[in-house]
Amino acid sequence: MRYETKVKLFVEEDPGEWIACAIVCLYDRDRLSPDDQLGMDVTDSYGEATFRFTEDDFLDFDDRVGGALPELYVRVYDSAGECVVSTRGGAERNAIPTLIRIPVARELAKKHGLI
Repeated sequence: MRYETKVKLFVEEDPGEWIACAIVCLYDRDRLSPDDQLGMDVTDSYGEATFRFTEDDFLDFDDRVGGALPELYVRVYDSAGECVVSTRGGAERNAIPTLIRIPVARELAKKHGLI
C-alpha cells in the first residue's frame, strides 16, 4: 500500500505565515531498531513538504509488535544541517495522518534563517 503525508511549517505566532525553503525529514520512530527515514523534502512557498512511502519503507519488528502503521515524526533542519525542530517525542502510535502541522517560534525561525 502507498501512503502520502504532507508536513506544513508555519510561524507559531502567525499561523498564516508559512515557512518556505526549509529542509524537512519524515521518520518512523522505533524503539528496538533504528528509526526509519521515510524521505526528505524542501517546503514550497506554502510551507508544505510532501512524502510518499510504502510499508516496505517502515515495516519492521517494532511495527509488527506495536501495530502495523508507523509512528511518524518530523525533523526540520536549517541550511547548515542543524536540527531546528523535532517532533519525535510526540509521535502518534499506529497512525498515518494526511497532514502534520509544525509550528516554529518566530525567534527560532529567525535565528536559523528559516524566515
